[in-house]
Amino acid sequence: MLTAARPAAARRPRRSRTLLAAAALVAALGAGAGIGTAPAAQAAASPVMNYDGATVNNARIPAAAVAIETVTPVAFDRAVYFVGSTQVGTVGSAAVDADGSYRGTGTVDLTGRTGSVTLVAKLYKGKYMVQSVFKVLRLVPPTPVGIPAGWPNAATTGVPAGKVLQRTGDVVVTTPGTVLDGLDMGCLTVRAANVVVRNSKVTCADARLQAVALQDAKGFVMEDSEIDGANGTAEVAIGWSGYTLRRVEVRGTQDGPRLGSDVTIEDSWVHGLVRDPDVHTDALQSTSGERIMVRHNTLDPRTPGADDFLNAAVQLGTETGAKKLRNAVFERNYFNGGTYSVNVSCTANVDKSVVFRDNRFGHGGKYGAVIAPAGVKLSGNTWSDSATAVPVAKAC
Repeated sequence: MLTAARPAAARRPRRSRTLLAAAALVAALGAGAGIGTAPAAQAAASPVMNYDGATVNNARIPAAAVAIETVTPVAFDRAVYFVGSTQVGTVGSAAVDADGSYRGTGTVDLTGRTGSVTLVAKLYKGKYMVQSVFKVLRLVPPTPVGIPAGWPNAATTGVPAGKVLQRTGDVVVTTPGTVLDGLDMGCLTVRAANVVVRNSKVTCADARLQAVALQDAKGFVMEDSEIDGANGTAEVAIGWSGYTLRRVEVRGTQDGPRLGSDVTIEDSWVHGLVRDPDVHTDALQSTSGERIMVRHNTLDPRTPGADDFLNAAVQLGTETGAKKLRNAVFERNYFNGGTYSVNVSCTANVDKSVVFRDNRFGHGGKYGAVIAPAGVKLSGNTWSDSATAVPVAKAC
């Protein structure tokens, strides 16, 4: 579990160009006076827009018909909302508060829009437009979106339905080539090469670093199995090097699998992780390594219904070991959740052999889909619902 200070890219999200442009536009407009504006109508303070009782700044607003409230010290009796040149809503009247501010609420139709959009409220008093209010809204799908069809889920990962398991306690393997099949284990420790685990479950309720601890255990393979960290009791699901996961469900640990060298994870599902207040929580994380293949997985650290984005679906840095990351490929995965779903540290020692290609993203990242330095190779990565390209925030 990485306990070092979080990279700046993870702590301080970069503002998008759209947001910066909108801020500059607001500053240039001042009170919002423009052509046709009544000369006496000047705002004494900055106007605000609210959604669901709170400011729209950094809020996750459904891409649906929603109620937006505009509050300003400038008197107005009607308002018209626009996105670009398209009218998306109106306010019929404004009420006056005891402090002298004016507020009006109107329904704004944001259906079918995605990402960040600039909402403009044009406020009128009689025949004059007295103020224009610009706010950048961050839109998310209107209802929680499950795992898209075709990506690993409860039906395609973990112990196959109908498989009867034999209950054991903690297991320690010391014989090379051992095959464990059909076991319901506690914590698992492997101290031998080429061990295989199939159709089994690991539930590690011991406060230890790894639920599946690999010690001189090259060639470890786990298939059609489950790793459960017992609500965060175990810190890391499995790590660091020399292992393969296929159709494995990981849940309940503070961190999912750690990626060192010679690691393959495919057709697996990492989800429902548990935050520790001293660290950040990632579905997958690497702090150094090479020869990593992550193919066709569902990676979302969040617990459904919990109001916690956690840190990332994939967090990459080079803080340990050889302090470099090479030949790491992430392809055809479904990423969701996190502050950014994919977060590559600005200071990471990476090159073009670190590749993200043909992945799909949900809209559950707090600040966006990807933040990465220029050294990372990205291609064919799109939103899962619209198939449009995901934006990339450059970390450096």
